[in-house]
Amino acid sequence: MLTFRFEKLMMQEAETISEFYSKLYDLSNQAIALREDYSNTKLIRKVLRSRLEKFSIEVTTIDKAMDHESLTIDELIYLLQTF
Repeated sequence: MLTFRFEKLMMQEAETISEFYSKLYDLSNQAIALREDYSNTKLIRKVLRSRLEKFSIEVTTIDKAMDHESLTIDELIYLLQTF
């Protein structure tokens, strides 16, 4: 059930990055409680896949310029909020 919710989670048109991240963070914490940890890379990919048109240029720039292995989810959210 949790995996299904994680896979179906998408950012809504009127939703801010902070609101979306809050939902993603809650799911991640629930997964940890169930001993199913979502890796930093998996969370980053989720944010990048869940993007909306209004963030397409920013996401493309970040996706090409940053190393997903060294970037943290908090850094990604910060970068998206600053655009």
